[in-house]
Amino acid sequence: MLTLAVETSCDDSAVALLEGTRPLAEKVSSQTVHAGLGGVVPELASRMHLEVLPGLVESLLAESGTSIRDIDTFAATAGPGLVGSLLVGLSWSKAAAFATGGRFLGINHVASHLFIHYGDETLGPVSFPAAALVASGGHTSLFVLESWDDCRFAGGTRDDAAGEAFDKTAKLMGLGYPGGALLDRLAAEGDASSASLPSPLDDPDLPEFSFSGLKTAVRSLLSAGTKPEDVAACFCRTVSSILSTKLLALAASARARTVMAAGGVSANSFLRAGLAGECSRRGLDLRLPALRWTTDNAVMVGRAAAAALEADPSACSPFSCNAFARWTGTRLGPLACA
Repeated sequence: MLTLAVETSCDDSAVALLEGTRPLAEKVSSQTVHAGLGGVVPELASRMHLEVLPGLVESLLAESGTSIRDIDTFAATAGPGLVGSLLVGLSWSKAAAFATGGRFLGINHVASHLFIHYGDETLGPVSFPAAALVASGGHTSLFVLESWDDCRFAGGTRDDAAGEAFDKTAKLMGLGYPGGALLDRLAAEGDASSASLPSPLDDPDLPEFSFSGLKTAVRSLLSAGTKPEDVAACFCRTVSSILSTKLLALAASARARTVMAAGGVSANSFLRAGLAGECSRRGLDLRLPALRWTTDNAVMVGRAAAAALEADPSACSPFSCNAFARWTGTRLGPLACA
């Protein structure tokens, strides 16, 4: 079964062709125009998705030697995300499904980050229960999975998402946007122990986060003359420590056998190294995405679609499925619209 997956939730236009959970080809177009504007401008983002998406799909199909009429399922992110951007991918996928007689699936963006680990042939099946973290520019949430069909929301951020905190801090330091990779690169040159930052809501058993005050603390360090590379190292260490400590505490309380992380922040070298060391020490199976799949991508959308169809081969989303900006709920599944 061939799935053409589309992801346009923010400022990356991404498409992928999958056979089941196996990627056959993928294409990504990242919007560089926002770099000089300090953040994503929604109207610009949606217009650029409109410009590049048809060409991306055409290139993907040509590279894979596939006709659009060979596609069984068209899957697109329905939300959460920037509504204008989401509508571009949703509208294209609905139209393609209608024109070809294929199936259409509207996918939950938060769930799709987790489902990048679904059907990963390199590591084999996930052992459950699992504790999971989704940390990106728009989301910082913890989940307990009893199975791929049973994912419970455990807690999230009260204010800024972790990735948002990285971007705001990088902007404050004059590093540009997006800030996560830039801060991580600068942090490699610094000494994390030469400065300290507060750890808000630092009770490891409280599955909630708060990052909004860290920017003020960073400004204080810079005003005091702390070297930028040391500030970057301290910031990366602090945020990664908060994330990993709460994720591992959740894993202990849930008696998890597996720890999973996903989203753009899961690319951070401090977080990856910290989780690798702790999971090895505790005998936990750690699942981290390949770096190219930490940011928004279409492979995760396709794998979420594959999971939905394995759970219910007749699954199909209505063409009335609409874009939405936020997700609230206690149970997370791959389908945003069923």
